[in-house]
Amino acid sequence: MKNLFNYYLTFMNRLWCQLAISYALLSFFAMILLAVMLNSINNYNDFHSTITLENVERIIDSEELIVTQAILDTNSVEWLNKARNNIREKLINLEQGRGSSIYRITSSSSPEVYIEITDKNGYPLMSDLDNFSKKKSPYLNQIKSQGAVKNSVQWLAKNGPILADKELIKHDNKELIGHLRIVYIAEFDPWIQFKSVILFLFHRWDKILLLSVPIGIICGLIASRYVTKQLQKMNEITESWRQGNFQKKISLPNDDVLMRHSEHLNNMARDLEMYLNLKQNLAISDERNRLARELHDTVKQKLFALGLQLATIKTKSAAMEFAGEHIFEAEAITREAQHDLMEIITQLHSTEGNNTSFFERIVMIAEDFKRRFGISVELKYSELLQCNAYTEHHILRIVQESLINAVRHGKASKIVIASERHYDTITLTITDNGVGFMPEQKTGGFGLISMHERVQELPDGTLDIQSTAGVGTQITLSWRNES
Repeated sequence: MKNLFNYYLTFMNRLWCQLAISYALLSFFAMILLAVMLNSINNYNDFHSTITLENVERIIDSEELIVTQAILDTNSVEWLNKARNNIREKLINLEQGRGSSIYRITSSSSPEVYIEITDKNGYPLMSDLDNFSKKKSPYLNQIKSQGAVKNSVQWLAKNGPILADKELIKHDNKELIGHLRIVYIAEFDPWIQFKSVILFLFHRWDKILLLSVPIGIICGLIASRYVTKQLQKMNEITESWRQGNFQKKISLPNDDVLMRHSEHLNNMARDLEMYLNLKQNLAISDERNRLARELHDTVKQKLFALGLQLATIKTKSAAMEFAGEHIFEAEAITREAQHDLMEIITQLHSTEGNNTSFFERIVMIAEDFKRRFGISVELKYSELLQCNAYTEHHILRIVQESLINAVRHGKASKIVIASERHYDTITLTITDNGVGFMPEQKTGGFGLISMHERVQELPDGTLDIQSTAGVGTQITLSWRNES
């Protein structure tokens, strides 16, 4: 029993089952609403097509013989009551149609019938008009003014009461024996119509429910298949995000109910990618700072100590006499090693938290190369550049690598660094007059590989290297500015 209950809960928790139940209930209530609307419209039309002068006159003619016989037998109250009741019952239950599609006006109204039977002298043999007079109806005066009109069936008002006046004639000698006057009131009543519709639904709800169940199951299966398919797409994309690939984005139809959720997930993925990049950059920056501190506190200090030892040895005349040349050479090597070490420490230190601008850093790099290698480095710029710290770090490293390659490999004596901004795109061009190289002979050294990797970290970054043997090399770097 417990296993059966657990299976039932599992079955009910399935998406297609829940959607099927929801759609079945929705279909059930929708068909009930549709049945109410159609039944009300049909009854309203049937009501007005049933209440006609022809139908009222037809009923009166069918009962004329009984009324005539009741007047001839003046001592028979039973005949008069029978004649009146027959006419009232038929008018109250006025109907049209045949078979199972018969419509009765009692489904939409509470008809009132007032009958007066008089003899040929106008003496009332039986009358209900006194009851009608007590209602203080606005049609009362109109009924009295129509008293002279004989053998007529007419509307007292459009879609209002009907007044019928019939002369009763003896069939054998065509002698006038009396009059039959009828006031027939039947107005469409929405409340009565509503109750009749509820009664109709009470007898038909099982058939409506039986019809709505398969509709709900079919719609539930279709909807669950669609939702499951969309969720599967979202799962595939989020799985790629979990593996570190944030290039894929969730794309759903614009009219999809999951569109807002897919947009939220795309935004979340973009924020997560930015967070991971920031975290990676912070980790790299921390590691660079740690290496800079270690080099400063260990290697630099030892080189400084070595320099002191060499300076001390220089004071010893005996040592200078036998190894003076080597001591001077060692001291020069030590100074060069200290200079190179300071350059490495400076490059390793993060640029964040420093008030030096991006352009000033490029100027510092250019001045350093002028001093160290004795070359001409010219700067051309249309405006001062501004970048965020992350972009600035990669660009400066690309500039340094480009200058080093121009000096060491290109043997350049002049380098021109030019910048240009077009809307949100910044272009940096580094041109040298070195020996250049043939494009087909270009090798994938670590420096070039590092430059291409750094360009991929820039927003919409591109790198183009053009070189001609004996002429020089031009490196064009461009990126979208997000400062």
